[in-house]
Amino acid sequence: MPTVLITGANRGLGLGFVNAYLAGGWRVIAAVRDPAGAADLNRISGTAQGMVTVERCDLEDFTTIEGMGRKLSGTPIDVLLANAALTTSPASGVGDTDYDAWMRAFKVNTMAQMKLAETLVENVAASGRKTMYFVSSRIGAKPPAGMILFRSSKSALNQVVMQLSLLLKDRGIIVACGHPGFVKTKSTADMGVFTADESAGYLKKIIDGLTLDKSGQFFEPDGSTLPIVTRQMSSNAFGAKPPDAWDAQQKARAKDAASEN
Repeated sequence: MPTVLITGANRGLGLGFVNAYLAGGWRVIAAVRDPAGAADLNRISGTAQGMVTVERCDLEDFTTIEGMGRKLSGTPIDVLLANAALTTSPASGVGDTDYDAWMRAFKVNTMAQMKLAETLVENVAASGRKTMYFVSSRIGAKPPAGMILFRSSKSALNQVVMQLSLLLKDRGIIVACGHPGFVKTKSTADMGVFTADESAGYLKKIIDGLTLDKSGQFFEPDGSTLPIVTRQMSSNAFGAKPPDAWDAQQKARAKDAASEN
């Protein structure tokens, strides 16, 4: 029986993922900031006959991520589904940036996602499907103006996903991300396009179809792809160093550092 770990599983899209994976016969590890306050999730867990376990994981407190990792040591996780995020209030213009809020957005939307990957990589590597999927946003790359805090943190997440896909490829681990669509929530109900269950269904279909050759890609809800990062590297560019030479140099430096230790 495959296992999925879902962050932000107490409401909205996260709860939609719980329903979708349960319906597919998966074991669900639901990671939430406040397990006691997750009424809907606890109700589902109570009737799921042991198929749902709820774990505490606060992305603003890395010790809770580490604690969850220790508790799950030795448990194979087929899909790490990093859904939880922090949506910040949009700045009205240049001059009113809340830098504390920006740091918080980066901690949750970028750094905590890397922390999850590092903490649970052995669990994923021990599984059959070996997949990490991060819910990102098209807003991380697309105009119009505004929402600098959220956009930049999601753009950075896309780069993290790209790097993880390269660094973990030799271990057979698939790493991808994508846009969930404009999901109807309490704050966007009048404007949203998909319900949480609809979006979760679309994304689950994408995740189910992931293979190693699709690692490092950014997916739209319909399964099409967009560039995950702007590729500005060219071996012919003025002042550029060929990628192969760069990689060889970095490997040589790593080897020298290891021998010194």
